[in-house]
Amino acid sequence: MNKNAETFADLIETCDGMLAAHVYERIYKVGLRGGTIVEVGTAMGAATVALALGLKASGKPGHVFSFDPMTGGPRRSINTTPERLGRIEENLSRYGVRDFVTVTPRDLYDGFSALPKDEKISVLMLDADGRIDRDLATLRGRLAADCFLIIDDVADLVRVKRHNKTYRVDSKMRLSWLLTNMLIEKGRLSPGERLINTYFGASIGEGPIISPGEALEVYRELVFQSAPANLLQRMKNSAIHWLEALGPDITAKLRKGYRGVKYRDGRTENLERKTI
Repeated sequence: MNKNAETFADLIETCDGMLAAHVYERIYKVGLRGGTIVEVGTAMGAATVALALGLKASGKPGHVFSFDPMTGGPRRSINTTPERLGRIEENLSRYGVRDFVTVTPRDLYDGFSALPKDEKISVLMLDADGRIDRDLATLRGRLAADCFLIIDDVADLVRVKRHNKTYRVDSKMRLSWLLTNMLIEKGRLSPGERLINTYFGASIGEGPIISPGEALEVYRELVFQSAPANLLQRMKNSAIHWLEALGPDITAKLRKGYRGVKYRDGRTENLERKTI
């Protein structure tokens, strides 16, 4: 494993990264485009670091602007905005990209004023709650003609998680999948490519990418849907929940080892029922 590959693998542990190492490497290569880079959904800063490392290596002018309301968190032991921001700042400093990034602890709509007014966005990464229509509408008119898009969690998957006596239905991934496929079919986004569940492509043409009416039709498809009733998956989720409560840092190390084995050949995963 070369030095760069080790860096991308380390993001899983040091920044509690949820993606495979070769996906972070692809994000890094997109960052080489330079210019104004916007990320929606900072988490603990793994993809933020990858984008900033690419920008730094490019030698081109630019800056990474990352937005996250910090209302939740990938680590249960970090439950306040100052704690989370502090950990993100540590991660950015660890990789030498602190001066290339501005993290705004608000959602994109409320923090929009942090973006330079006269600069077009060259790279946009969406990894929030699946409502990519909302974020694209907020940035209407701000995307460069050849803006490169990264959309994470694009999969025809609905997850049901149990916590005590309550069940939580998570349709984020399916919503991203439906919206992304619709935009590709209408010629607003390029077919692009997908590494595991992360879409890499570009916007096509000028003007609004998605209208409210088009988005509404997609949201209607979420009324009736199914989720896998897999006992093994439920046991895995319960184990992860228990481990995170016991020791988030231990969980991060286990996650790194798991992803290192699962994606060790750097393959691109193609699941059925996908158009991407």
